[in-house]
Amino acid sequence: MKHTHPSRGFTLIELLIALACVAMLASFAWPIYQSLILRSQRAQARASLLQAAHWFERAASANGSYPLATDVPTSVLQIDGQRYKMTVTSTAQSYTLSATPLGTQAADTCGTLTVNHLGVRGAQGASQTAAQCWSR
Repeated sequence: MKHTHPSRGFTLIELLIALACVAMLASFAWPIYQSLILRSQRAQARASLLQAAHWFERAASANGSYPLATDVPTSVLQIDGQRYKMTVTSTAQSYTLSATPLGTQAADTCGTLTVNHLGVRGAQGASQTAAQCWSR
């Protein structure tokens, strides 16, 4: 009399089905993940632009005019993560700050973020409106 033992483990077909399910879930999740990474880096750039704008306003309050671009310390124009490059153009009466995406961040739909001395926020080269780029 033979005793048969139930099979313990997975068959090749079961493993392939499980692998296909994981691959399908990953194919949906990866673009969403990439989008969230771009948005979080954009949020960091927006925060850095606004922080630099506040610095310009404090400097203008203390000195009576905005500092020229050559007089701005490099620490004011730093953005963590090196995903954006911040630049400034300024005169005694006005300034414009820009954050240009670099590397993989260039795939972001908002392009170059800007803010000026009037507080006007813009997005150059964007496929979305400036309001959409600055609000989320």
